[in-house]
Amino acid sequence: MATEAGVFFALWLQKPWRIAAANPSSRRLADAVAAQVDWSRPGPVLELGAGTGSLTRGLVRAGCPPERIIAVEREPDLARLLRQAVPRVTVIEADAREIARHPTVADQSFCAVVSSLPIKWFSVAAQEAVIRPCLERLGPGGRFIQLTNAFCSPLPIGKLGIVGCEVARIWLNLPPAQIWCYWDAAVRSRGR
Repeated sequence: MATEAGVFFALWLQKPWRIAAANPSSRRLADAVAAQVDWSRPGPVLELGAGTGSLTRGLVRAGCPPERIIAVEREPDLARLLRQAVPRVTVIEADAREIARHPTVADQSFCAVVSSLPIKWFSVAAQEAVIRPCLERLGPGGRFIQLTNAFCSPLPIGKLGIVGCEVARIWLNLPPAQIWCYWDAAVRSRGR
């Protein structure tokens, strides 16, 4: 049976614009992402581009019950590996740009959204299709947490009605990564 990293790398070779990195996120990066979640907020954590579950396992290590995680992965091979790695997580095999229409997500309010999607390569319209439904389900104080290796915001802040900042750099990851947090600019400007 192929290893998680082997399956991940093979998919990256086939679809480099759809798979964000050539290998799964490191434990150090996963733990740094989990540290950005405000666990006192109610609701599940939505994970976009869950891959083989390296970030998912980081959320669980931080104390999040697997049943509280909704993981979205559109690649069937990665979704299968994720189901095996963390069996009690709800795995949705779907495109994150269509997540607002998925019945599992439709009426949810999220604690946080964690994304390792290669969102910097999406068109602005596709970024909006991912970001807007998430922000609506996060509400005031909610964070959209995005990984990148761009060394600048992977989202065009002015065009999407969001504010954000880099919250961490993880040099011991291949490749080195940054964690950005975003909020709805309208909610932020009202002081909520």
